[in-house]
Amino acid sequence: MASSIRKINFQYDGLALSPLESTERLGEILQREHYDADSYSLGGVVEVLEQKMAGILEKERAIFMPSGTLANHLALKALVGSSRRVIVQEKSHIYNDSGDCMQQLSGINLIPLKNQEKPEAAGYTLAQVKSVLNVSSAGKVKTDVGVISIESPVRRLNGMVFPREDILHIVDYAKEIGVRTHLDGARLFIAAAYAGMSPSEYAAPFDTVYVSLYKYFNAPFGAILAGSRDIIDGMYHQRRMFGGGLNEVWSSAAPALDALDGFMERYSTVVKMTAELKNALDSMPGLKVENMRNGTNVFRLKLDDSIEAGALKKELLIQGIQFPGPETGFNGFYLKTNESLLREPVESVVLKIKIAVDNSRSL
Repeated sequence: MASSIRKINFQYDGLALSPLESTERLGEILQREHYDADSYSLGGVVEVLEQKMAGILEKERAIFMPSGTLANHLALKALVGSSRRVIVQEKSHIYNDSGDCMQQLSGINLIPLKNQEKPEAAGYTLAQVKSVLNVSSAGKVKTDVGVISIESPVRRLNGMVFPREDILHIVDYAKEIGVRTHLDGARLFIAAAYAGMSPSEYAAPFDTVYVSLYKYFNAPFGAILAGSRDIIDGMYHQRRMFGGGLNEVWSSAAPALDALDGFMERYSTVVKMTAELKNALDSMPGLKVENMRNGTNVFRLKLDDSIEAGALKKELLIQGIQFPGPETGFNGFYLKTNESLLREPVESVVLKIKIAVDNSRSL
């Protein structure tokens, strides 16, 4: 096994395996499990993964998607019905990073909302939802909202979550008036661990939920979309129509299945170790830890003026620790914790960071 797999990385949500590490791990999994290949993303190990994910999320069905963009798209397309509008967050992935695909490919218009009272918040309020619904239904041409979509955690807000109380109020109201709901839960398992609940409990209020397979389940690509059988059954036709019926995706399904086993137990340990690490770093001279409001696995590490961030990053690599690039808005980093933290005791990680900090101080 390549030595770089021992690195502790603070840059990604998952292990971020190299191509060599990924293929070696895949070979080990296939020798141990003897999975069957799929055919155009149907059957074989893909079906095993779909059934396992449906069980974990306590949804009737789950389907493999080659990307989260397609998972979100087909979920909203299936849920919206004859309506043409979907409420989303202003900072959501589907609104900012998907090239207006909903409008251009499916004729569905996204209505972005931002909490006006708390602009830094990750979500929006029930009052805002009601206002949009009233305006949409009372126009000269009635144009109803068919879906409310919620992303949590929010990538563009460094892992901040949509407040749970607001989620429940909004989803309960949506059910009362017959509006469907979707959870962009790419990092659902991370959010659930930090919330102290199971992934199924976190996703329970929603009609559909998307989960990423590559961000922290060691797959090279892919996503899972889960929901009721009336939504998911037969969706493979739409998946293929949109160019997503890949010939074979077992190379993604197998490592994801392997990582799923025991993930929540392992990640609960990561959450505890992260708290210990942040406390230790905050006590180290020259460092200051700032938690994200309603945060998950991302935190801000600020350096005093005697420590140059670029120099620290280089010194950390010598110690086998990978930091992301320095921030431009402050002297420091946004750091993410993940399962790589399990490779060493917290005390050892702290010692290595201290050595790197001391070596990167300006004279």
